[in-house]
Amino acid sequence: MSVSTELQIQLPEGAAQRTRVTAADRRADVDGKHKQIAGLLETAECQGLLVFEPENFGWLTSGGTARHVLAPAELPALFYTAEERWVVASNADSQRLFDHELDGLGFQLKEWPWHVGRQRLLEQLCHGRAVACDQPFGSCKVVGDSLNHLRRVITIYDQACYRALGQVLGHALEATCRTMSQDDTEREVAGQLAHRLLHRGAQALVVSVAADGRSRRHRQPGFTIEPVRHYCVLTATARKYGLCATASRSVSFGAPDPAFQSEHDAASRISATYVASTWPDALPGEILNIGRRIYSVTGYEREWLLAPQGHVTGRAPVEVMLFPQTDELFEPGWAVTWSSSVGAAVSCDTFLITGEGPKIVTAMEAWPLKRIKVQGATLVRPDILQR
Repeated sequence: MSVSTELQIQLPEGAAQRTRVTAADRRADVDGKHKQIAGLLETAECQGLLVFEPENFGWLTSGGTARHVLAPAELPALFYTAEERWVVASNADSQRLFDHELDGLGFQLKEWPWHVGRQRLLEQLCHGRAVACDQPFGSCKVVGDSLNHLRRVITIYDQACYRALGQVLGHALEATCRTMSQDDTEREVAGQLAHRLLHRGAQALVVSVAADGRSRRHRQPGFTIEPVRHYCVLTATARKYGLCATASRSVSFGAPDPAFQSEHDAASRISATYVASTWPDALPGEILNIGRRIYSVTGYEREWLLAPQGHVTGRAPVEVMLFPQTDELFEPGWAVTWSSSVGAAVSCDTFLITGEGPKIVTAMEAWPLKRIKVQGATLVRPDILQR
């Protein structure tokens, strides 16, 4: 099943008023990215571009994925000129790629026999040409940084895909919190969450389940065989349509522990502050410094030092880590994940940066909410689910 036929959600406002994105929308998106590549080739003074990175493969194919290939040296690649584009693949993979991932997107095929390997065909493609590449390869000109910057912008088509991924991730987190049993182990809960993601076509990249305050000790906790007695925090990063999103939700059996509730309230306020500042041309370092002041005001000044607060995301789980010294301004169409942590609590979601303000990707589905006023605006953050 192709990305376009599976995806059935409304396009963003301003796009064509249809109830689903279509194969034509995806083809137009791929064609638009090809024009960007043509411009890059002109700037780099190259005749061709060779693409290896899976994140760039997903970006340029608007959601295509090279599934089930274990050896990096056997992964499909892409080859571009200013006018044409090819998939470079093994004969063991090419039919599936076109049946399930790339049909109708304007790609031609250059195929190598599985028993010969990829290297010879790639050398033939590059022979006698000035070729750029997204990673070091032979005498190719490396343009990985330029491609990475281009792919950070989430197109209108990709935004529709992103919202669909956000729905899948939010549902998986919230359904797991609603149905898990007291005394389930963290590992069992993680399995339930990963199963829900996979069941709806998403890949679980990272799953964390921290029970009963363990995240006070382990800020990037993973999961263990410890049982969930009273409360836990679930965090997951998932990939679908070649895009990545991260979110967290918290659940308590009975009334939340007062210390945990206080920590959660503070984390929610801090994350709301980050979100309120997430606009085009904002400086990430300044946003982090504002967040650090809120940590101090809420009485948790040291907590800011214990874990990363956010990153630009998109085709890679982390496109750019955000540090106080980060001086690259936010741009419209980027996606950012904010993750504030206080004690055992985490408040984390993924947002699109737009000219109308931040738009949540991993929206709450049926969940208790906290409304927090920041800079004259009211923002909504997920509260603790009490069962």
